[in-house]
Amino acid sequence: MRLVKLHWLGPIAAFALCTGLLVAQAPAARQAAPVLPTQAEAASQDPNFSISANVNLVNITATVLDERGTYIDGLKQEDFQIFEDGAPQKISFFSHDRKIPVSVGVMVDISGSMRHKLQQALQTAREISLALSEQDEMFLLTFNTDVDMRQRLTSNKALVERSLQGIRTSGDTSVYDAIELGLSEMKSAHNAKKIMVLISDGFDSRSKRTLPEVEEMLKRAEVEIYAIGIDDDENDPLVVVQPLYHIYHYMLNDIATISGGRVFRLFTGRSYALDGLAKVLMEELHQQYLLSYYPAPSANNGFRKVEVKVDQLKGDVRHRTGYYPASAVSPAASSR
Repeated sequence: MRLVKLHWLGPIAAFALCTGLLVAQAPAARQAAPVLPTQAEAASQDPNFSISANVNLVNITATVLDERGTYIDGLKQEDFQIFEDGAPQKISFFSHDRKIPVSVGVMVDISGSMRHKLQQALQTAREISLALSEQDEMFLLTFNTDVDMRQRLTSNKALVERSLQGIRTSGDTSVYDAIELGLSEMKSAHNAKKIMVLISDGFDSRSKRTLPEVEEMLKRAEVEIYAIGIDDDENDPLVVVQPLYHIYHYMLNDIATISGGRVFRLFTGRSYALDGLAKVLMEELHQQYLLSYYPAPSANNGFRKVEVKVDQLKGDVRHRTGYYPASAVSPAASSR
């Protein structure tokens, strides 16, 4: 296997040593998004498989990093293993793409507690928009007591910049309601790879939705969440850590892990090269390994856990934690 650093190690090391960034661990001429394999295409790579009308192809995208956070390039199909509910599965389709167009949704917390952190949050959103390629698209929403879709999915960076103007802080925090609206907007995305970036400093205090409900939404949506937590500096003697501080971190890690994303932490009062952070983030998001398989017969009609392993890897493979089969009934449908 071949290691490609993609500026990951350099910028992240620089952030950690010079600015204190910690990683915690989810158009004019638009190019067509990569098309996920159909059953016929997958079968052409796996001639020993007989297609069954009641079996659905499962697509899993994976990002592979070594122990230093360096993206691992050059892996082959035989380097991967997929397990569903602990049982090994046969990979029927494999690809590695390095310049995938992405649909990105940025969700910015503008509750009252973000008063001294808002400019840092908005600049992070702005740098992400500037790092987009011509084939990418982005939406922006803000949330406090209410959720406001400020800019729907667009490839026009000027529109995104305009949507970042005139924002003020106030009110409570409706993180879960923001995620629900973001997932709804992602249904109109043009690109196969869909990412939502959550920028917040606190736990949910106002949503109509609950964490378990959002977890279910994420399990059913092929959308990754990357969370950027903006925290008060724990090393500052004047800072008093709030009692619900650890609940907030649990929430960010939970929603990122379920969706296959990751968590970053920024601290108030510190200077960050946010353009570098955005560049590193987008470089990672534009790459992926795609693994597809037909699941072996299973009596489990509920959530099926998926695990991806890479031979001799001393690092991390990030992917969604599982899926519901097509025959599974959604909570909304079952409650009717």
